[in-house]
Formats: sequence, C-alpha cells, structure tokens
Amino acid sequence: MASERVTFSGFGNASFIKSGTEDFGYKYDLKKDAEYGGWSFDSGSAFGLQMNATLTDSVDFVVQGVLEDRIENDLNKSISWAFLRYRASPNVTVRVGRIATPLYMLSEYRDVGFAYLWTKPVADFYGNIPINTIDGGDIAYTIPLGDGMFEARLFGGQSEITIETITQAYEVALSPVVGSKLSYSIDDWLFSAVASTTKVSEGEPSSGVISLLQQDPSIGYIWPDLGRIIDDFKFVDSRFNYYSLGGHYETGEWSLQSELSYTDAEWPFFPDLVSGYISGSKTFNNLTAYTFLSKAKSVGDFYELPPPLDQALQIPAIGGLYASTKALIDTRVIDQESLGIGLRIDLSSQIALKGQIERTWLNNGRVGAWLTTERGLTATPPCYIDTYSFSLTFVF
Repeated sequence: MASERVTFSGFGNASFIKSGTEDFGYKYDLKKDAEYGGWSFDSGSAFGLQMNATLTDSVDFVVQGVLEDRIENDLNKSISWAFLRYRASPNVTVRVGRIATPLYMLSEYRDVGFAYLWTKPVADFYGNIPINTIDGGDIAYTIPLGDGMFEARLFGGQSEITIETITQAYEVALSPVVGSKLSYSIDDWLFSAVASTTKVSEGEPSSGVISLLQQDPSIGYIWPDLGRIIDDFKFVDSRFNYYSLGGHYETGEWSLQSELSYTDAEWPFFPDLVSGYISGSKTFNNLTAYTFLSKAKSVGDFYELPPPLDQALQIPAIGGLYASTKALIDTRVIDQESLGIGLRIDLSSQIALKGQIERTWLNNGRVGAWLTTERGLTATPPCYIDTYSFSLTFVF
C-alpha cells in the first residue's frame, strides 16, 4: 500500500542558552547570529520533519526540512536533505541530491538534539565547521572485516555557507567539496577518519576591509605592500583542507566519545586550526551525568601584516587604517579550552531534558572563536566566559 511506502518522522529542540559578553559574541555555529551575554531561545532551537518514500526494493527518496533561526533564512536553506538512495548491492549504496556532509561523527544528526548526549554540539569542535550539507552525492562500500564492519565512503558536490563578520553576513559558495570517510565498528566501538578538501568559488567576506584599503589609491605609494595585502585577503579561490579522527564507545551504562580535527586554511582571516574534545558519561536508570573537555587552537604561521613606511604610520588616517586592519586579523586567532558538565534525564523513549554548564578559558587574549564587536577589537578580553544551556528535545 502507498501508506506503507511513505513514512514521516520528526524531531525538535527547545533550547535556552546564555553565553558571550557585551563585546564577544557566542556562536552556536557559523550559520547562527552571535549572542552577546543574554539568554537566547533562537540559537539552539529547531524543529525538523522527515519523509521517507520507498520507490522500489532498491530505491528510496528522503527529504528533511529543518525550521530554525539562521542569519540568512529561506526555503532552500530549510531543506537539509533531499536525496535518492540506490542500494546497488548488499555492499554498495549510492546517494544523489542534498546529503549530510560526512565530515564528523554527528553528520547525520547534528540538528537532532535527542540523538546526542549534550545540550548542544561541543562548540570548540563543531562551532567552526561551516558545512552541514552538500549538493552532490556519495557512494559507500560496506564489508565485514574481522568481527566488525568496515565502510569506505566517497563524497563530492558543492555547498553554500554563511559567514558573519563585524559589519554584516556574507553568502559563500564552496565548489567542489570532495572527500572520503573510513569507518569501522566492532562490538561497543566505532572509529572514523575523514579527509576532505574544498575551494571557495563565490563570496568575499573581507570585501569591507578591501574597500577600506582601496578607498584612497595614493595610499599605495606609502604602503608598498598594499596591493599584495589586498590580494591576500581575497576569499575566492582560497582552499581549505579538513581532516578528522573520531572514536565512540558505549555499553548502555558508560560512554566515551572523542574527535580530533585539523583545518588547513589558505586565508589570513582563518589560520590553520586544531580542535578536539573528549566526553564521558555514566547512566543511572533514566539519568545520565556527563562531562567533556575540549580545545581549539590556531596553529602554524600567522599572517604578518606588512606595515606602511615608518613616516606614513605617523599620519593618523594611515596609522589608524593599519591598526584596525591588524586588529581584525589578530582577533581571528583562536586559543581556548572548555570544561563542561551536564545532566540528561530521559523522560520517555522519545523525550529528554538536559542541562549543562561550561567554562571556556581564553588564552593569551585569543578570541577568534567569538564574534567581536567594533569596540571589542580594542577591548581587553575576559580570562574566561561561562555558558549555560538547557534543552528539551524530542523525536516522533
């Protein structure tokens, strides 16, 4: 019957988050507005509906829509999945359309709060990953290996993301996005490894800075490196390489999960980044207590902004332009770690209530994981920022 071939399911998160300060805004992820110190219902709340339609014994169609607050919001961005899946054999599966990007362990359920332990994905690791979906496809090959199951997956396509700056948000297109993921599950363990690469095809988040640097052509005479600096800031054609390792252990009573990633970036406003976390929990009946420790740090060589000629720095307009440009670069460097504790209460098999407290220490004044106001460019960062979050999550 037709009704047996079409099924509907859904999920929801009602979340309250308090984080950030007056000058340093908390980012739930890159597609969300920053929160500057108050309680927010918008950042972590979402409602999703999914339809699965079986077309033949080997072909089905999946579409998922997610309603949530975004910097840029429209119908296209609300469709998180829309793909045809073909099971070519017991070992080979092909998906074509809009799919979740298999870059990390929460790829298939990042928006489904009920499916993971915390009130929200660990910000030090997930807050700087912009790609949730790609328009393209993947192919997976699965075989038994020893006492476990091994899967190799190749994926490719393109993606659109939103990058928020001090002044405004910019739409950016990434194409192509290509990569591979290897995973192995055995008994209570799951391991994964990912390597991917992409290039920016459209969008210039640094266009405001470039416009300021180009406003007076005569500046180039006293700032000899200005032309090269402007070229360095251009985002189009910048390449990003992303690598990650993940592991998960769960017995039903105890759980342990960890992920580690490295982002190799070719853009001055985003230095290379290493991030990771480890999270553990213990379950008592329907109550789970958990904790996590996470770290994010910019690594490698940071962009050194060549200054104008010494005498030019004494001119207020030139000196101010150099100082503000350097501050914009410096405030994108990340060096922080977080410690969090939380409780999850499973009210039923489909509803969970969660609460979490975390403290993030900002090392050496590095605030690159937070959105900065114009005043924040010269403000002294706090030693740490506390984040409080509560969520009611459900599936149906």
